[in-house]
Amino acid sequence: MFRTSRRQQIIEERNAVTIDEIETLISSAPCKSCQLDPVPTWLVKEMCGLLSHFVALLCNKSPTTGCFPVAFKSAIIRPLLKKNGLDSSQLKRYRPVFNLSFLSKLLEKVVQVQLQAFIDSNNLMPVTQSAYRQYHSTETAVTKLYNDMLLAADSD
Repeated sequence: MFRTSRRQQIIEERNAVTIDEIETLISSAPCKSCQLDPVPTWLVKEMCGLLSHFVALLCNKSPTTGCFPVAFKSAIIRPLLKKNGLDSSQLKRYRPVFNLSFLSKLLEKVVQVQLQAFIDSNNLMPVTQSAYRQYHSTETAVTKLYNDMLLAADSD
């Protein structure tokens, strides 16, 4: 009998993304294009019904094989001022902005949604963590901290 690693079990337990989910992601994506895109995003959105099957196949194959397409590893990097009104002659006032292809961002979103679902379903996220959680913000973290401080003050 062959032993399967925990990584293999996780990959096998992963639910494949459906064509409907891909169509929803494509239709809800902003119409931003990048120079790396072979076709404009608006055209991908318009032809979503024809392309979604192939995009779903790509999005399911990549995590299963552990391969990220080489074409998706490229980005156009542009400097952007951190804040309006800063001195544009100083390089430290800039931050890099990476423009990725539409399909690269779509694949990233699919993996993020599946990873988040796995983390949530297996209770791997600490209960008190606010970052990277839906409906949890710095406001909820501060509210909890304030509540804990009030409870501690009342208990004395």
